[in-house]
Amino acid sequence: MPRKAIHFKLDRGGSVQTPLNPSADVHADTPLHALSLAQASALIRHQQITPVQLVQAYIDRIERLDGQVNALVTPTLDAAMQAAHQATREIAQGQYRGPLHGIPMAHKDVYLTQGVRTTAHSRHLHDWVPTVSATLVTGLERLGVISLGKTACHEFAFGSPSEDDLFPPARNPWHLAHMPGSSSSGSGAAVAAGLCLAATGTDTGGSIRHPAAACGVVGFKPTRLAYPLSGVIALAPSLDVAGFLTRNALDQALIWDAWHGSDVATACTADVQRSVLRGLRIGVPAGLWHNAENGQATHDPQIQACFDETLQKLQAEGAQVVTVDLPPQPAVVQAANTLIAYEAFQQLQHIWRDHPDQLGQGLRQKLAGAAQLSLNDYHAARVQADVWQQQVSALLAEQVDMLMWPGREALPETLQALMANPTGQRSACNRLFSLTGHPALTCPMGVSTQGLPMALQIGAALHGEGHLLQVAHALASAIGWRLPVLLD
Repeated sequence: MPRKAIHFKLDRGGSVQTPLNPSADVHADTPLHALSLAQASALIRHQQITPVQLVQAYIDRIERLDGQVNALVTPTLDAAMQAAHQATREIAQGQYRGPLHGIPMAHKDVYLTQGVRTTAHSRHLHDWVPTVSATLVTGLERLGVISLGKTACHEFAFGSPSEDDLFPPARNPWHLAHMPGSSSSGSGAAVAAGLCLAATGTDTGGSIRHPAAACGVVGFKPTRLAYPLSGVIALAPSLDVAGFLTRNALDQALIWDAWHGSDVATACTADVQRSVLRGLRIGVPAGLWHNAENGQATHDPQIQACFDETLQKLQAEGAQVVTVDLPPQPAVVQAANTLIAYEAFQQLQHIWRDHPDQLGQGLRQKLAGAAQLSLNDYHAARVQADVWQQQVSALLAEQVDMLMWPGREALPETLQALMANPTGQRSACNRLFSLTGHPALTCPMGVSTQGLPMALQIGAALHGEGHLLQVAHALASAIGWRLPVLLD
């Protein structure tokens, strides 16, 4: 028997109004898998849908579509349904835990999960079942989150997809022949494909923001340790950041509030939400579109045009665009890659030396290059990163409120192209905020003529997550973005 459609009413900015009676004549009939986290949370809170209904909708979709997307490497669908029944009973009995109660998520496969295998997408850990869970996973469970399973990633969050991987690589739901971004690729693909409402990720050099850009979702790298890293397999411990990928910025704000006890989501959805853009000083790098060393174009022309159009819309809402000087990107990329590779080698060298057959070709190639780095190389990069951190902090304190540039320089390439060049530089635009530690968010800004998403990136002052999320939410309203239902 077909499931009865759930009705809800949206305002012009995509925010949930007070949910209406399901039988009422409302604006839209939307399948449960197309709800945002904020919408689903409101409907659960008002007991107009149950966690059982919501989780069943995602199970149905995973079983139908994940064979194409390859987003989940270890689904936990039976356990998810058991948790959904428990959440439904608790809510019916008045034991509502908050806005994440009954919300289905997925976890990047570098987060330890008690009783569920954690592979880091590597043969080396193909049958490892941890006895404890990562702190973030445990905390989300206490808040009522329901896990649908573990998502695909690049091997140990550092490798690159290759034919000899343990699992097939995740694919981009916008176009299945294309890649869905870097390390947190399965999390980005799962959210974009409507296989979960949100997913955890890790960001060391852009691995939350890059998949978000490629998949047309929102990826948020907060100030380091805003979310705990204990129980997460380390890549480069000085740069690793835990975070989430979601359908929109409001969903990020709800997760942020649930974890930190703040009220950012209310500020996002206030009637004056666009006032956050009035007078906002947006810093855009000088010489953004061309390499200062060789004069070559650095961005796809469609991305440049879309970014310029986005700035015009923000200026129409009262924002000011200020040209700023930032560290040269080639130097930033070199320093970030040095820090990441050197620290990653410290984590993985024993496997590379003793069990190379247990690592994929892409990871082996990256570790071979990392083995050539010296401690002096590492220290020089660290000193330079500290200088840039002070420079960016001063810029955000004295000249501008936010920094902004495209979230990816090129459209997502095909998986075939990615596999043919596993060590190639991708999405260099993410590296600066990785080095300086400032919170940064990547969100969609448009769709190319090839039907692939284009994104922009916003950076804020250290610990300025609340303001950043408000700006991102207002920006989405200003440009009229809403993630379409893909693969239907």
